[in-house]
Amino acid sequence: MNILALDTSSSWGSVAVSRNDRLVCISYLNIKATHSERLILQIDKCLKDSDMCLDELDLIIYSNGPGSFTGLRIGLATVKGICTAKQIPLFPVNSLYSMAYNLFGCQADIVPFIDAKMNEVYAAVYDKDLQVLIPPQNDKPGLFLKKINRPAIIIGDGVVKYIQFINESCNIIAKGMPHQNLIIASTLISMAINEKIAPEFDFDAISNLEPYYYRKSQAEINKQLKDKYHDE
Repeated sequence: MNILALDTSSSWGSVAVSRNDRLVCISYLNIKATHSERLILQIDKCLKDSDMCLDELDLIIYSNGPGSFTGLRIGLATVKGICTAKQIPLFPVNSLYSMAYNLFGCQADIVPFIDAKMNEVYAAVYDKDLQVLIPPQNDKPGLFLKKINRPAIIIGDGVVKYIQFINESCNIIAKGMPHQNLIIASTLISMAINEKIAPEFDFDAISNLEPYYYRKSQAEINKQLKDKYHDE
């Protein structure tokens, strides 16, 4: 299967391509340029380096949040445009599940822990078989960690920021390595191949797909506060 995978759920971004179920290109950028400035160029370069074109793709798999509101909107608009224009199946993946896949095969529970800003995290807990134990959600870091009731490995950019809370949790037995803390497109490729993901093209499903936000954007929160102030 020929697959294009994308992640734009954070300030960095990644693109990966597989040809005949073999990973042939990975592009990971952690630079100041925005996704709107670099994503199309990144996709184009990855395809050219793989000696492929969009018409040869069997699937696009996309990390659909939670994460950066702006990054998710740009990424989803991009994959929707490509998929509908070329009639390519699209498969969205929860970013927390994608990150948990970085520890595929480990023998402990896995806690993806993503910094959601505003002293909050996006987090979930999966068992060693990647079955959901605590569903993806938005929470305060300390409160979420108290929900974990058995030994687990924690990964994600929230680990560094909220290390004090983590060190106080008796059920966190290990922290991920730096490469395991990333939501990266090559992991999506591995997931698609391992799970034999092969959806049909579905125009309506693609058109109606929205990012997995789990909370309102700061702009929406500010508007609510402003409306409330005027109502009073």
